[in-house]
This record gives sequence, structure tokens and C-alpha cells, in this order.
Amino acid sequence: MEPFAEPNPNQLAAKDFAGRAFVMRVDELAMEASTLVDDLVFMRQLGVRPIVVLDVAQRASSDKLVGLINRVGGEAVGLDGTSASTLVVARDGEGRPVVRSVNASLVSLLLDQGYIPVFSAQGALVSGRAEPLDATDAAREIAAAIHAKRLLYPSATNGIRTSSDGVIGELTSSEALELASAGTLSPHVSKALEAAALGVRSGVDAAQLLDLSVAHAALVELLTAQHLGTQVTSHVLI
Repeated sequence: MEPFAEPNPNQLAAKDFAGRAFVMRVDELAMEASTLVDDLVFMRQLGVRPIVVLDVAQRASSDKLVGLINRVGGEAVGLDGTSASTLVVARDGEGRPVVRSVNASLVSLLLDQGYIPVFSAQGALVSGRAEPLDATDAAREIAAAIHAKRLLYPSATNGIRTSSDGVIGELTSSEALELASAGTLSPHVSKALEAAALGVRSGVDAAQLLDLSVAHAALVELLTAQHLGTQVTSHVLI
């Protein structure tokens, strides 16, 4: 994938995203993108509302990202699901932590005030005890609760590869769920693809698996006519 050149406001279609939020799951690979911080701040200045979600084990990366955003003129705030019970979790029948409720009002308040929320994937049990969450699931739950415009997941292969070494450009949520459960993908990719499909079914306009380590990848995907990686949508063409 060719990196986008320098972002030019006159070449970007921000009007469809103005006032709308997108949620981006950032892993260590995506943290290496040289343009990640500048792009987040740039999009926020255009009226787009980013929310970043990292694994709780990436706490140091989360703190670093907040500091870098604030240093270049953005306003980021670091938090996790225990803050004002943003993510209330419980254990399912197999003992795994799952999100039961999202304090969407707090998230919306931060976005309305111009902040870029940077979440560490951790929730709170009813007892108040902190509980680590899968960041892929946390990103999906937050995106669904605020009816995000997009949900972005990192993919080292820039989407779902075909047998001919191409990339599947688009899948419906049903196709994505079928492929995720087929056993032909790695567990990590299957998890992201399933979360993308469930996010779309829960009210997210579309979800994307793309290589977020490439310069300006999120900006290109969101604000240009070019789609990168594999996009998951409902049956309705958007």
C-alpha cells in the first residue's frame, strides 16, 4: 500500500464524518506508524472524533500516546473502563469477562468537549474490582454504544488475504462471521473479523481491517474515496 502524501484539507472529504466518532484499536505495530499522532489531531481539528483503544498491557504505550497528542496541540485524556463505570463487566458461563454496559454519556461528553479519549481495555466488575478485557472486544462495545461511524482494527496483512494473495475488499457481516468461524484464519484475525461483523450488527456503520502501521492509513481510509484492507458492512451499501 502506498502511503498517503501530506494530508491536504482541500483533498479530504470530512463532511460525512464531521461530528461522528470512529473507534480505532491500536496495537504495538500500529503504534509504530510515524503519522499516528499527527493524523489523530488533524482529524479532530476537522471535526472527526477519534477514540483509541489499547490493550491494558500497553499502559505505557497508552500514556505515551496521550502525552504525544497533547504535545502537538491535541487534547487527549487517558482512561479505562473503571473510570465512572465506563465499562461494567461480568463473567460469562466460561469465566471470561464480558462487557455488560457502557457509560456512553461519559464518552460523548469527552468527545463534545474536544478530547481524544485513549482507553486502556479494562473494565469494572459490579464489586468495583478492575478486570482486564480483550481490547478487540472493548473497542467493539464502545463503538456500538456510541453508534460510531467506523471501527478500525489493525491487520499486519492489510485485511483478509485470498488464496491468490489478493485482499478481500468487502464482506457483509454474515460473510465475515462465516469466514471467521471456518477455521481457515489465525485466531487473532478471526477474532478481529468476528468483532468487526458484530460491531456492524450493533449499529456501527462499517468496520475495517487494515494495516494501521502504514503512514496515514486511517486518514486515507476515513477521509478519501480509497478503501484499504477489508471492509465489513451490513447488506445496505454505504
